[in-house]
Amino acid sequence: MKKMVFILVAIGLIIGCASSAYKRSLKDLPDHDFSVNIPDGWWKPQSTNKYLITKDGAHLQYVRIQQRPVDRPFRHTKKKMRPRMLPLESARVIIDELASDRYIMNFKVVENAPAIIDGHSGFKIVFTYENKKGAEFKTLYYGFINGDSFFNLRYNAVTRHYYEKDIADFQKMLNSFKLDRG
Repeated sequence: MKKMVFILVAIGLIIGCASSAYKRSLKDLPDHDFSVNIPDGWWKPQSTNKYLITKDGAHLQYVRIQQRPVDRPFRHTKKKMRPRMLPLESARVIIDELASDRYIMNFKVVENAPAIIDGHSGFKIVFTYENKKGAEFKTLYYGFINGDSFFNLRYNAVTRHYYEKDIADFQKMLNSFKLDRG
């Protein structure tokens, strides 16, 4: 009887480990028109269909890369971008959108500056905020318009411990980001 219990526990552990390994993979990232190198240790949570990866859990830190149509209105402000919009104009749209999000408390822009992403003129916004539970976060947000698409790459992390810990990995991802010239 004891052997049977031991065997069942061992099988349960093996299945659990295999399941955990699957959850911590880069499988099933959505189709996209870009490439990016992802450092070791980063994985995609199963619960999202977005291009979102994390190292220690999405509630602690994540990198999200997004491509969206410029003419699609944003959720909170209903504002839209335009194909030839200047980078700092598009940054203002993003800042307004973030400031209007009711889940973002004590929103503060630390920096809003021009940036080059894969040779494209864009912007960089650094901001801080708190969630409704009072946890403090810091975000590094890069964005640019290419044709009819707005691309953005953002690194979001709990300010204490995680932001500085993984910023170098995000910089590597940002530097490796390339649009498919297809």
